[in-house]
Amino acid sequence: MFYSAAKLFWIFADPLNMTLIVLMLAVIMMWTPWRRLGVWLASLLAAGLLAMAVLPLGIWALAPLSEKFPSHAVAQDPVDGIVLLSGAAVDLKISAKVGHPIPGRAAGRLVEFMRLARAYPAARLLICGGNAGPGDGPVREGPAIAEYLVSRGLSRERMMVEDQSRDTYENAVLGKALARPAPDQGWLLVTSAWHMPRAMATFQSQGWSIKAAPPKSESRTFRPRFNLRRGLNNFKVALHEYIGLVAYRLNGRTKTLWPAQN
Repeated sequence: MFYSAAKLFWIFADPLNMTLIVLMLAVIMMWTPWRRLGVWLASLLAAGLLAMAVLPLGIWALAPLSEKFPSHAVAQDPVDGIVLLSGAAVDLKISAKVGHPIPGRAAGRLVEFMRLARAYPAARLLICGGNAGPGDGPVREGPAIAEYLVSRGLSRERMMVEDQSRDTYENAVLGKALARPAPDQGWLLVTSAWHMPRAMATFQSQGWSIKAAPPKSESRTFRPRFNLRRGLNNFKVALHEYIGLVAYRLNGRTKTLWPAQN
């Protein structure tokens, strides 16, 4: 029930959909006695979209999330296991068409996971991801990622694949049930840098002693550009994570709003 409600909420909270809703409202107002207010609303919307296209507002919004945890520096400290959260690490739609796994827009997770897996050859590897491909087909993210990693030289015998989770909370609950980490074991968590605060808070709430190991985050260096799609997408990701942090805390899925490194 919660999962369905969250999906419905994000249909309307999506910045592009919200932009269309506000634009429709402004146009309707222009045909009513509130015409002047409609013009102002449309003008503010246009100015906001221009700023989003030219300025890196989305990247600035993502910065507190992305820079919360640094990338993991390989050291002599033992690592017993490494967890990878699927997200969009593979593109299931394209993978289904070509017949083999293709990295997705969050492929940085795969690169970081492979780096750490090779740096700690004795570590157990846990892949969490149960979202299905087009039409809710039989191919799920977890097995597709495992297949891709095996094709890149990682041993299948090291891997545990959790293929039922649909969100970060289920990643933590079902992943822990599968891996059964001991309290004294050291584990690393790999997911996108902007997703790491919510992921860490969720895994910590399950009593899992785990350290953040995100890929390096995107640089905030300003470069002149005109790319509305990218600006809106970055802002959408940031909005999703900030609301997710609050929602997870309010519904008891996490015990802290802003987690710290274990």
